[in-house]
Amino acid sequence: MPTNERFEIKNINVSFGENVVFKDFSLSLPDKRITCILGPSGSGKTTLLRILSGLISQKKDKKSEKTSFIFQDHRLLPNLTAQDNLALVLEGKRKERKEIARKMLCDMELEEASGLYPSELSGGMAQRVAIARGLIAKSDLLLMDEPFKGLDLGLQERLIKYFVRHWEENKRTTVFVTHSILEAILVADRIVILGKGDDGAQVVYQKDFTMPREKRALGDPEVDALRSEIHDILVAL
Repeated sequence: MPTNERFEIKNINVSFGENVVFKDFSLSLPDKRITCILGPSGSGKTTLLRILSGLISQKKDKKSEKTSFIFQDHRLLPNLTAQDNLALVLEGKRKERKEIARKMLCDMELEEASGLYPSELSGGMAQRVAIARGLIAKSDLLLMDEPFKGLDLGLQERLIKYFVRHWEENKRTTVFVTHSILEAILVADRIVILGKGDDGAQVVYQKDFTMPREKRALGDPEVDALRSEIHDILVAL
């Protein structure tokens, strides 16, 4: 795996009132790789994404400001259809953009929802449109905040596989926050666990995982060992 660390945040400090989230916190992200962030609630995972996106202003070293952010809530524009919400983030002629958006919705099992407005979509459908929008937008940095949370298990598995295929075709630096150990193991090149100490969040675990994604499955000794290792660390936090 290349060792080039493209995106870095250095010595950041973030507090909300008396709650110290980060104090002199630094983290590097491998270029064009997927970093999965795990940790207990309140350990700063979402705040970290907001810093990387620029929503919380901090000094950070980045080679590009082009960022896509898939939030926990869908944040679709209510006056646009599902298809137009996707087409809006694309470049080119309107007809071409709408066709690309339509195909993406088909890939997300939403072909019948392309002409529907957000208010006409179920929560799970709206979240899938938001995932599609984040994946289809051209950017150098992709941020994902528990994007598959709340979707049924079978759909989660299919969308994770689709996300990996899409990412392999359009590799970009990705930060994927999740509470699911298995989700992290299935997609990550690097796994980072945040813990919360008296002086804010700290990296308590970091490991690069180089097994080919197509070979990662429960029952594999390496996968099971890593899952047990991460589980024990999270339980102890």
